Amino acid sequence: MMSLYWYYRPEHIQGGRNPSIHCENEIFASRHQDENSVACIEEKCYVLTFSEYCRFCALAKWQEEGSPDHRPVVPPSEEYSTPSHRKVPENTDPDLVFICRHVYDFRHGRTLKNPQ
Repeated sequence: MMSLYWYYRPEHIQGGRNPSIHCENEIFASRHQDENSVACIEEKCYVLTFSEYCRFCALAKWQEEGSPDHRPVVPPSEEYSTPSHRKVPENTDPDLVFICRHVYDFRHGRTLKNPQ
C-alpha cells in the first residue's frame, strides 16, 4: 500500500473545464489523501509548475520540428538548475506531462491559487 494525494482534472470539479482559463493538460492538486495498492499504478506521469511546463513544451516543440541540438541562451548553473528528481526525461509522451497552477478544495468545491 502507498499513501498518495489526488489530482483533479478541470472537468471533474465544480464549474468544469473552461478553455479560456484552463490549459489542455491542466490538473488541480488537492489535499485529498488516499491509500492504494501499488498494483493499481498504471503509469508514471509528471506534474510541473507553470515555468517548468513552458520549458517542457518549448523543448518538445524544438525536438518535433527537428531543430538542431537545443542550446540554452543562459549558461547552465548548478545553483539554479532543476533538481534531478523534477526533470522530465527526454522522449516522454506529452500526454503524461501535466501543469498544476491551482489547488482544488474538494470539501468546499472551490479552487485556490497554488502557492509555489
